[in-house]
Amino acid sequence: MLKKFTLLYVEDNDATIDAFIGAFQEYFKTIFVARNGEEGLALFETSHPDIVLTDLQMPKMGGLEMIARMREISPNLPIIINSAFSDTHLLLKSITLHVDDYILKPTDPHLLLQAFEKVARVLNLEKSLVRSHTMMQTIIDEIPDPIMYIELDFSVSMMNKAAKELGGEDVNALLPKCYKISNNTSGACAEGSPLCPIEHVYKTKKPSTQRHVHTDKKGKKHHIDVAARPIFDADGIVIAYLEIRHDISNYLDIQNKLLHKTKKLTHISMHDSLTHLPNRRLLADRIDHAIERKTRSGGEFAIFFIDLDHFKEVNDTLGHLIGDQLLIQVAKRIRTMTRKGDTIARNGGDEFVLLIDDGVSKSHFTTVAEKILKLFEAPFLIQEKEIFSACSIGISIFPQDGQTVESLLHHADVAMYTSKEAGRQQFTFFLPQAAV
Repeated sequence: MLKKFTLLYVEDNDATIDAFIGAFQEYFKTIFVARNGEEGLALFETSHPDIVLTDLQMPKMGGLEMIARMREISPNLPIIINSAFSDTHLLLKSITLHVDDYILKPTDPHLLLQAFEKVARVLNLEKSLVRSHTMMQTIIDEIPDPIMYIELDFSVSMMNKAAKELGGEDVNALLPKCYKISNNTSGACAEGSPLCPIEHVYKTKKPSTQRHVHTDKKGKKHHIDVAARPIFDADGIVIAYLEIRHDISNYLDIQNKLLHKTKKLTHISMHDSLTHLPNRRLLADRIDHAIERKTRSGGEFAIFFIDLDHFKEVNDTLGHLIGDQLLIQVAKRIRTMTRKGDTIARNGGDEFVLLIDDGVSKSHFTTVAEKILKLFEAPFLIQEKEIFSACSIGISIFPQDGQTVESLLHHADVAMYTSKEAGRQQFTFFLPQAAV
């Protein structure tokens, strides 16, 4: 099936190219090889391949840019992406460019061969439209996607088995209307509807693809790409339309799962695994944003460096599991007194940092510090044991105590150690002489 077609292979890794040629050379009439997007585009314009297989991340010109340029010249060219990258941005962009398949590296040769064979079947279909009706019907029935050959009056003169399985009104009629077949699922492609790709093809004489959401008989929603392209006679007059429907629901499910996984990984990278509070990385980002806001608008904010007193003794006498539970409960108590816009983060060990945004005066920050100390008056109940704890607090204020993340944290830390040296269980504002 593939032997009559030429392939343009765009890949910048020599070992990968050698492996691919060794595995697939016998399947194609000719394989053209390019090592970056610029070479690929040049070969495409001179060799006019039937199919394109490309990587994404390459020097000089990336795969997505190359595909976009090719699509301007040949909107219907079968293009398959073979890449090690599976992030959501690349998947969304490839969907927008209407690639025929997206196969992840390390490449499964069987899956890649299946993808080639699928696009080859579509190519065979398009090149065989001039053949007899019987031969055409035999070919299109092998295509898993619903296909309809639609006349200018919207009557369907030919469809494959997959299209018939859509059901719909008059599906078994001699010349059913395409929009009546569609209406049985969702009606998204009704005659005259702005979502009908054939309407766009009729006006522009160019291929068009529209995204529909269809509901099957069981009530399940399917996301369908409905692609329509014009069929021309020898004089360049549109005489019919070819419509191919491709269910991309599974593709979108993978995309959504990747997006969810990306959000989850981002959350994990920005939060402490024990207390689930923001970690140093997210804290620094929040402080940096606060600096930018206050630099523009004026005003103050404060950094509270909170260190538990005698926490090492808790770990040494009661064990690290009790110590961990104490840290979790301390985090919960401090979080109860924070407002929207404030940030409580775990800096590591038994250290917490509280960012109080929009402070109106030093007396306001004093009140906050007193509230934090008061949180430790009641014991913590852990494994049916009452554990008393306390903390020492150091406070730095933007902008007078620092205008960078590093200086504000350092000066709050210095102030905290001043509290420790003064007897613990108290708070201290940063004084410049203390940093000397």
